[in-house]
Formats: sequence, C-alpha cells, structure tokens
Amino acid sequence: MISASRGRGVGRALAFALVLAASGCGSSEGRLEAANALRHKGDQKGALEGYKVLLADLGEGPLGDADSVIRRKALRFAADVSYLELGDYSAAIAYYRRVVSLYPGSKEALEARAITGEILRDRFDDRLGAIAQWADVAQSQAPEAPKYQLEIARAYLELKRYEQARAEARKLQERWPDHELADEAQLLTGQAWALERQDARALGAFEALLQRGPRPDMAARVLEAEAHIQSQQGKFDRALELYARALPAHPNPDSVRTAISLVRERRDRAKIALPGRTDAFK
Repeated sequence: MISASRGRGVGRALAFALVLAASGCGSSEGRLEAANALRHKGDQKGALEGYKVLLADLGEGPLGDADSVIRRKALRFAADVSYLELGDYSAAIAYYRRVVSLYPGSKEALEARAITGEILRDRFDDRLGAIAQWADVAQSQAPEAPKYQLEIARAYLELKRYEQARAEARKLQERWPDHELADEAQLLTGQAWALERQDARALGAFEALLQRGPRPDMAARVLEAEAHIQSQQGKFDRALELYARALPAHPNPDSVRTAISLVRERRDRAKIALPGRTDAFK
C-alpha cells in the first residue's frame, strides 16, 4: 500500500512528466527550465519534484561540462526552494552539502557553506556547526571572507567563549586592516572584555577604536558601550555625557534615549538615598 506522502510525491512526479511532455522538453536543460517554470508559477513542491527527477537522472558521477552546470544549478535551486519557500531546513542542508561535495572550491560551494552556516545558527541553534561551515569561506579569497570571519567571532561571543571571540576578531583585523569590518571586529573585542567584567580593558579597546576615526554611526555605538560601563560603575554624569554624544549619529536613537532616562532615574535615586540605604542602587 502506498503511503499518502509517497502518493503525493508520485503524483507530483507524474505532473512534472506531463509538463515535460506538453512542452517537448527532453534535454537536461529543458527539464531544468520546466522545473523553474513551475517554481515561477508558485508550484514550489512541483518544482522541487522536477529538480529531484532531473538530479536522479544526472546522478553523482562525472558529467560533461554542460550537464555538470545543469546539475549544479538544479542542486542550488532545490536547496533554495527547500530553505526559502518550503521551510524544509534539513533537506536544504542536504542539497547544499551535495553542492560542496560535488563542486569543491567553487563559488557555489562557498555560497552553500555560508548559507548552511546561517541555517545551522538560525534554525538549529548550532553555532559550532555554523562556525565549521563559515571557516572555509573566511579562509578563502572570496569577497565575503571578512563578513564570515566576523560571523565566526560573533558566534564565539554568543557562546561566551570570549577569548576565542577576540582571537577571531584579531584575525580579521590582521588580514583586512583597512576593511570597514575591522572596526566591527575592534568593537566586538571591547564587548568581549566588557562581558568578562574587564572594564579597563574594554574601555581601552573602545578608545583605541575611537582613535581610528570610525564612521559616525560606529563611533556612536562605541560611545554607547562606554556609557554603559560608566553607568554600571555608578558614574552617572559621565555616562550621561557619553550617551548625549552618541545620540545624534546612533543607528537606534530610541535605545539611547531609553538608556538616558534609566541612568537619570538611577542618578536621582542615588541622590536621595539615605545613609546606609542600599536599595536605591538596585
């Protein structure tokens, strides 16, 4: 007896075969175009079935140049449909990994690794798995390499592996010292020190970044980070001064305004606290 899910798959395969027959598409290229046509019409499951049928026929072995290109495209399209339109993340990862396996070192393989890492992080909360994927991209000569080096550092920061986060940030700064993301890496370095309650080192990292003359929005984020440390130390006036400097260029001014209000409240409560009273600082 055929299960319902298998029956639907057979039905989609049959529908795809009818589309091919009607259009006269017998070549691999024609079959790929037929599957793409179903996708553009909104029949994502039908399109995926078309890619599956085509990939099954092409197999995993060596191909001529033309069919190899078609297989690579079909794998990428099947992966994208599974990920972006059907939400089948495990299937998407399987297709992306086939791209990496069959076309190692290619631009498509690096893109597949990058996307696989994003799926592992965002959908499976697997940051170590994501880091393993991004490492190949970061070590390559691809234009996206600095971006994924920073993503690796951020992932370690989220894992609370602060020393490793700083080491990965340093790699970015050393390899691409003039890249705009070098400033992001320096900001992350300061954040990692701050999360370890190493305030002096955090402030030193932030000041070093300000001395580089970063973009106004970056400088504002640095000033905000410094203000937070000053506030935590009970230096409310200094914190308010830094927040005020950050406000005009900050990418999220509402968050700065909220922080200013909270610090003012803490300062006011501290001023009226009675001797020996500690709850005013909570």
